[in-house]
Amino acid sequence: MGLFSIQYSVPHPYFQRHTDFIKRIEVAPNPNLGLTVVIPSYNEPNLLQSLNAIAACSKPNCAVEVIVVINYPQGAELNVIENATESERIVLKTNELANSETFRFYPIMATNLVPKQAGVGLARKIGMDEAAWRFLQVENPNGIIACFDADSTCEPNYLVELEKLWQNKPCTSGCSVNYKHPIAGNEYEPAIYDGIAAYELHLRYYVEAGRFIGHPHSYATIGSSMACSAETYLKFGGMNRRKAGEDFYFLQKIIPNGNFAELNSTCIYPSPRPSLRVPFGTGRAMSKYLENPDIPISTYSIESWLVLKAFLDKVDQLVDSNIEPQDFLLTLHPSLAAFLKVNGFEEKLTEIRSNTSNAKAFTKRFYLWFDAFSLLKYLNFAHEKYFERQPIAKEAKGLCRLIGIETNGESTTDLLIAFRQKQQSTFWEPSL
Repeated sequence: MGLFSIQYSVPHPYFQRHTDFIKRIEVAPNPNLGLTVVIPSYNEPNLLQSLNAIAACSKPNCAVEVIVVINYPQGAELNVIENATESERIVLKTNELANSETFRFYPIMATNLVPKQAGVGLARKIGMDEAAWRFLQVENPNGIIACFDADSTCEPNYLVELEKLWQNKPCTSGCSVNYKHPIAGNEYEPAIYDGIAAYELHLRYYVEAGRFIGHPHSYATIGSSMACSAETYLKFGGMNRRKAGEDFYFLQKIIPNGNFAELNSTCIYPSPRPSLRVPFGTGRAMSKYLENPDIPISTYSIESWLVLKAFLDKVDQLVDSNIEPQDFLLTLHPSLAAFLKVNGFEEKLTEIRSNTSNAKAFTKRFYLWFDAFSLLKYLNFAHEKYFERQPIAKEAKGLCRLIGIETNGESTTDLLIAFRQKQQSTFWEPSL
């Protein structure tokens, strides 16, 4: 049976729907289980470093499990299979060294996955499903499921601060944890540090621009630095199987429903390494940058965000049924008017009005429609015909001027540090 003899029957709608779920850890969970860290690992050379970072963390009051999902697809090369075998050994050895009933490391061997599905999304799903199942076994719906990466490290207070967040605010649905890529040192070539500083600046610029225009769903969505409660995970349908962007799509099911938080009292340190495993994201952006480091990393223009701000500033007016949708579209920038028209704005506005009785309800329902997906789709749509992407440093400087961020210089690194300080020191509380 394992360490603990109690086994629970877990009839839950999520697992009744997801009939492909397979319980993979036979050892019963500690009855005091309160926090599970899920790590997908595919052909990772630095897994031990990540496990050691978690093992070195201060221990919370609850029991902790670290689930490492060692995965590869059918037809994987021999070196990938050998890496998986070695990774399993590393996890088991780490657990042996931990020698604790309340702090355990478990490998899950998810091998020979269907190539069409294999990827980081499926690996996270396998681990998070397992974590949720185990929390149900100990009847702890507020158990925390935290996502980490096999090439990341963290501050020693990482686990303790996660526990504190849910202790202080039990209604928390999920959170984004503060993160910082390394932007100096000797581990990587200088071009990588330059590239990752620009790319992280792009990520933070995107979040800060979203907050500037007043969009309530503007949070970082980084796979290695996010967490949610088991109850939330099950309620909103669990992790997806996407090969990239799985973090964004997962969190955007949670964020619009409220009680989402930022955890800035600790920090995750993701890797800046280039990678071609996924079609977009940090690794792909770094690979593209290193191909031609003379071409700066670009981002969405300030002008496109200002177009959105002019629109979102008027949202509360749209509750008035006397405002005709067609007339309202004429007041907007052509890029946004065209986008809204193509995406059924007139019909949607009529529907929202007919299903809400006051301005607050209208606004909430509006942002369930014009959500983070719509925001991103508009920005991509607008930059195909109406705007041009611009160097990130240029646009970040412009945003600094608009929102009053002070910098100690104008280099990419100076700007990034200023954005980090702004986002770490400011408590973001959307108006909704």
